[in-house]
Amino acid sequence: MKRTIVDKMTAALHILWPIWTKTVGAMSKRNILVRSQCRRCGALMRVDPGDLVARYGAGHSIIDTQERCRMVACDGAAYYLAARTYGAPWRVLLDDPVLKEGLEGRPAAVTGRSPQDCGRATVLDVSP
Repeated sequence: MKRTIVDKMTAALHILWPIWTKTVGAMSKRNILVRSQCRRCGALMRVDPGDLVARYGAGHSIIDTQERCRMVACDGAAYYLAARTYGAPWRVLLDDPVLKEGLEGRPAAVTGRSPQDCGRATVLDVSP
């Protein structure tokens, strides 16, 4: 089967990714920080690379991979981000231009706690 110039260019783009981003096995071995972020609700979740290795195998790549958001009542798609260490910049693991489309207008990252809520107890309404 003859490869077209587009196929060759696509193959070359994947070579440009740092070695630590190419497979979940490489991420797990190097203790890379991995997160997922939902396109719809902005939920930012921790992802354990060891869990990804167990689910998909060490050779699996999460570049251009999306999964369903894990937040209750959200039907959005989450993409992956990775950083070499705490304080390092986060790299969005999307290469496909179609998947990158719309990232500029995505909601801000939403985490379990905002800095203003740290240390304050949440009071639940228990009235009938």
